[in-house]
Amino acid sequence: MKRSTKIQLRAESLTESIHDGDPEGVAQFAAYLEEVGDLASAVDELTASTTVAQMVDAYIQSTAGQSVLYAWAKDVAEDEQLGIEEDQAEMEASWRAA
Repeated sequence: MKRSTKIQLRAESLTESIHDGDPEGVAQFAAYLEEVGDLASAVDELTASTTVAQMVDAYIQSTAGQSVLYAWAKDVAEDEQLGIEEDQAEMEASWRAA
């Protein structure tokens, strides 16, 4: 499978997991939103009972939020794929050296 296809499929999987409310995916995206200062930006009124999942859900309701989500998911997928490729290169190098 081509590298670009692997990245696209992984990005779509990440995006879907966040839409489905997967706690791990929501937490990762929320950490990113917190880092860039947008976590609570789409919530009209923060209360003591507002959850991170609610803030993320509110954020991804807009078209702009969807775009940010997909761009983030693509970045994560590219980083993951790069890590896989580096691990494979290291294993191949060690096999050749043995």
